[in-house]
Amino acid sequence: MTRIVIVSHSHPALRYGGGEVAAYRQFQHLLSQDKDAWFVGSTIGPEDAARFFGPGQRLLSFSERDFCLRGMGMDSFSMEHPRIEDEDWILDFLFSLQGDIYHFHHFWNIGAGTIRRLRGLRPEAQMICTLHEMTAICANHGQMLKTSGELCHAASDVACAACLNRPPVDFALRRSRMAEMLDLFDVLLSPSRFLADRFEAWGIPPGRISVIENGLDHLEPRPETTPESLLYRSRRFAFFGQATPTKGLNVLVRAAELIEAAPPANPITLELYGVTAEAFAALWPGLKPPEWMQFRGRYRPQDCVSIMGRFGWIIIPSIWWENSPVVIQEARAAGTPMIASDIGGMAEKTEGWGIQFPVGDPAALAATILSVHDRPEILAEHIARIEPPLDMAGFDAEWHRLCGHRSSAPALFAPKRQLHHGKGK
Repeated sequence: MTRIVIVSHSHPALRYGGGEVAAYRQFQHLLSQDKDAWFVGSTIGPEDAARFFGPGQRLLSFSERDFCLRGMGMDSFSMEHPRIEDEDWILDFLFSLQGDIYHFHHFWNIGAGTIRRLRGLRPEAQMICTLHEMTAICANHGQMLKTSGELCHAASDVACAACLNRPPVDFALRRSRMAEMLDLFDVLLSPSRFLADRFEAWGIPPGRISVIENGLDHLEPRPETTPESLLYRSRRFAFFGQATPTKGLNVLVRAAELIEAAPPANPITLELYGVTAEAFAALWPGLKPPEWMQFRGRYRPQDCVSIMGRFGWIIIPSIWWENSPVVIQEARAAGTPMIASDIGGMAEKTEGWGIQFPVGDPAALAATILSVHDRPEILAEHIARIEPPLDMAGFDAEWHRLCGHRSSAPALFAPKRQLHHGKGK
C-alpha cells in the first residue's frame, strides 16, 4: 500500500490556521479511506514549544500516526535551521516514515535544507508541495506587504533590499535557492489562481503549478431562508479569524466606530470569533470597539459552519493579499455571503456572491455594511449565488489524478535527486 506522509508547518491541535487545517483535513480524509496516511506537524517556534513540550522533549504524539515536532526556530530569510543538528533530527524523523509520497503544506519550521536532503535520501518517493502563501517570493513573512504597510505588487532584488534593509545580492541568492528547492517537487499545488499567477510572474514556468481548492469536510444543510430568518440575519455580521496585524481587525473596528457615530434605526450585531478582547487590545491599545461589537473568543473548527449560518454576512477585512482563506470556504458551506477586501485570493474567491470594498478603507467598509444591513432582499439575492465549496472527496480525486501524472514533471528531477544523498547540505 502506498504510504502518504502529510507534512505541515504547524499542527491544528495547537494553532488553527488555514494551511495546517487544510493539511490535517487531507490526512483525516485519507485515514477515512483506509489509506496508509501519516501526519507530521510542528510548533511555530521556541515560544510555542515551551508551552506544549517538557524539557528535552522533541515529539508530541496525538495517535500512532499523528505527530507534532518541537519547532526550534529557523531563519525566516534563508528558510534554514541555524543548527544542523535540528535539521538532522527532523530529516531523520521524516525519513524513518519511509513515505512513498511526501506532501508538504508549507516549508516553514521544516526547512528548505530538510527538503533538499530528503529528496536525496528518498529519490524514488513522490514529493508534492502546496503553496499556501508567498514565502518563497517574499522574505517579509510571505505576505508581499512592505514594512511600511503598503501592498507589494511584485518582488525585485532592489525593491526587496530597500524594504528589508539588506543588500540586493542577498535577495538574488535567496530567489535562486528557493527556486531550486521548488524544482525538487514532482507536483506544485496552489489553492487559488491568484497565487499561481504570482509564482509564474516570479519565474515558475506556466502550467507547472496546478490549481486545486482545498477540500472542506464538514458540509451541512444550509439554514432555512424564510422571510423572518432573512430579516433576522440581515442585521447580523461576524468576523472569523485570528488576532494578527494583517487580518484587518483595526479596519473593522474603525468602520464600527463610524457606524456608532450615526447608528442605523434597527439594531445591528457584530460578533468576532477566534479573537478575545484582550488579544485585540494588545495589538491596538488605542482602539476601543463599540459595545455592540462582541468578542466571542475561540471556537471549535467543526462548529464554524453551523455558527456562520446564524449570520447574514461574514466580514473578511484583511489588509494583505491572502490566498485561499479557509473562512471563505466555510462561509460558502454555510450559505452565508461575505464582505471582503478587494485584493488577492479574497477577491477571487468571493467573486459573484460576495461584496468587496477597497482594502484598508474603514469608511468604505462601514458604507458597505450599512448598504446591506436590514436588507433581506439583498441577502437573499447573494445567498442564491453561493455554490458549495469543493468537498474532500472532490479534492482527493483531483489530487490522485495529479499524483498519477508524475511523468509530467520536468525531466531535470531525476539527475538532481542524485546530488543530495547524505547529511551534508
